[in-house]
Amino acid sequence: MKLFLSAVLLSVLLISPASFSQIGINVNSLNPTDAEKYVQPLSSWFGAYYNSGGYYDADVPEVFGFKFSLIGMWSLVPDGQKTFQPDPPDNVIGDVDPTATVFGNKGSYYLSSNGFYTYPTGLALNAVPSGIYQFSGSMFNTELLVRFFPKVKFDDVRVGFLGFGLKHEISSHFPQIPLDIAVQILINNFDFEFDDGDPVNYTKIESSNFAFNVHASKSFSILTVYGGLQYESSSMDFSYYFEDNNNSYPGLGNKIHNLSVDGDNNFRFTLGGALKLGVFVINGDVNFTKFTTYTTGLSLDF
Repeated sequence: MKLFLSAVLLSVLLISPASFSQIGINVNSLNPTDAEKYVQPLSSWFGAYYNSGGYYDADVPEVFGFKFSLIGMWSLVPDGQKTFQPDPPDNVIGDVDPTATVFGNKGSYYLSSNGFYTYPTGLALNAVPSGIYQFSGSMFNTELLVRFFPKVKFDDVRVGFLGFGLKHEISSHFPQIPLDIAVQILINNFDFEFDDGDPVNYTKIESSNFAFNVHASKSFSILTVYGGLQYESSSMDFSYYFEDNNNSYPGLGNKIHNLSVDGDNNFRFTLGGALKLGVFVINGDVNFTKFTTYTTGLSLDF
């Protein structure tokens, strides 16, 4: 099997200015239960990534406005997302230690009546850099945000991304409120497929991410301070070929499995600030969620 994660991260690279090493993981040696646990932190990271960077100001113009933003992100990987307890076959001899997830380090191993087995390693990451670009247009105190990368094919890789957000400044209806307050919905979907004609190498990922937030801001000359509370969720459909050479899992091996993997994303709190220098805006914030994420952005705001 092709080492799938390098292609996934490379696909994210094509959508963002992030920088990843081309390192891969041999997922097809894992049974479906272990494969789901192995990639689950990836689903959580997709949620932390795509549900970030949606705002730096709750003020939405009543007349026409336009923004173009480049956003960089730095997501910290918690220790709990680096290992999982594997599910070895029944003929294992002795206990099996926790092993690496996709973001972990060393893989575990076991001895069975069929021989010696080593679990795959992870990327050994303490943090994941990423980035995204987005366009926003506004009118009547309502803003539409769009993020996209059209579905394209690179050799054996097909990748595409589409996201949008809708935001309304509710404080525009209550002028006596001393803060700008807005509500926002974010929906993002990422599609990735690797298919070179060999089913052993086949990998497909579809990541769906949703967020609803309430955020507020206050401007002091060129400085704007903002914060918000967000409910969010993420899920990932993951397809791969499980190659069971030792027939340790009868009926499961040597075929493609389709897994549904929920991310461990629920709520986040965001706190940040923005400097507005004419049409240029520089902002930065911290997002307290499962993957604590720091974002910084450069925007053209007209």
